[in-house]
Amino acid sequence: MTKRRFGDLEQSILHVMRSKERWNVREVQEALGGEDKYTTIMTVMGRLAEKKLLKRERVGLRYEYWLAQDQESSRSLLKRAFSRLFGMKTADVVTYLIEQADDLSLEDLEEVEKLIAKAKKRRSHE
Repeated sequence: MTKRRFGDLEQSILHVMRSKERWNVREVQEALGGEDKYTTIMTVMGRLAEKKLLKRERVGLRYEYWLAQDQESSRSLLKRAFSRLFGMKTADVVTYLIEQADDLSLEDLEEVEKLIAKAKKRRSHE
């Protein structure tokens, strides 16, 4: 078993939790494949709740967790943040993200190129 950084595990937990409204720690552990220890998942979910990314409620002997914001709210929040940082000029946002992402692989860059080509094609048909 390879060890994951907490950031990676946080992202995995948040991603898996999009598919259902409420989760307990055991369900998240199973959804992630069971490789990470129960206590590790519990700790990370507790930290996500402290960061206000998850909400939780005690139900019987355990906690149930759910996403603090739905995906649309998260997108809206991100859009407002980009607007403040870049004056919402999309090209500036894309440029910044590509320049700052040291971990972009050649495949990632090719995917970005495909997305740009699709966007150009859509715009030419409008």
